[in-house]
Amino acid sequence: MAELKVFGHITPDTDSTCAPIVYAWFLNEFLEVPAKAYVTGSLNKETAYVLDYFEVETPEVIKSLSENDEVVIVDTNNPEELPDGIKSAQIAEIIDHHKLVGGLTTESPISITMKPLGCSSTIVWQMIDEYEDVVMPASMAGLLLAGIISDTLKFTSPTTTQDDKDAAEVLAEIAAVSVDELAEKMFAAKSDLSGMSASDIVTMDSKVFEMSGKKLRVSVLETTNTEIAKSMKDELLSAMVSKIEEEKSDHMFFFIVDIIAGNADLLVSDTQAKSLAEKAFSKEFVDDYMHLPGVVSRKKQMIPALEGAIAS
Repeated sequence: MAELKVFGHITPDTDSTCAPIVYAWFLNEFLEVPAKAYVTGSLNKETAYVLDYFEVETPEVIKSLSENDEVVIVDTNNPEELPDGIKSAQIAEIIDHHKLVGGLTTESPISITMKPLGCSSTIVWQMIDEYEDVVMPASMAGLLLAGIISDTLKFTSPTTTQDDKDAAEVLAEIAAVSVDELAEKMFAAKSDLSGMSASDIVTMDSKVFEMSGKKLRVSVLETTNTEIAKSMKDELLSAMVSKIEEEKSDHMFFFIVDIIAGNADLLVSDTQAKSLAEKAFSKEFVDDYMHLPGVVSRKKQMIPALEGAIAS
């Protein structure tokens, strides 16, 4: 059997990096299925910190696929968020917690596990936990715990479920770490913008969406100190305009999420995007920013609001 290539979405985050690593470990060690985890790009500072903390080697980067590649996709089912060649590759399995997008096809039935949970790491844990004889190393448990902490913002995101909390409790015990202490260190790493350009910042956690014939890029910066990013407004706006011109997008939305306060400040690329945002969130911009109390989740709050506005 060919070695399965296991990976997450382009612009990898902690969940889309850690869940594939652990799932590839599980496939190899307990199902005796040859598998290797990959990442689809450079790691952000939080994810790099997590791998270093648990002493796990950074996976090799994969940029493109061929028809000979057999793959497992984790943390997305959107072909626009996957490496070049995904439509010709042989998809063996999909594990995801996002809505079904469509666009991927297979020649034969495959295993698909999709659940409305806070992150893919919780799903991977539940899949592994079905096997009573699996003994998970502390490092693998730590990676899944980190994925949960990151995607749920330590259980403060509206995407959080009881399943995520239950999984985190067990994984923290196996990994022998404190959830609060690990989260504090992860969020400090996430908030470190030193050495990053404005372009790096606005594309670090960024996804493109097709909505009613429009191409929107929606980016999120999660930080414990929003003022650092907000003080770079002119540079950020310039980087946003350059990005949509480069990829021929229609608009770009950049949400600066305050992890501690649980709110966001929105910066947009152009006047039409500003009008769309005002319609979506029923708020006005002040000094180029729209303050959005309680808004922290792209999947459950930002995207649905924008979809509703652009469709009406």
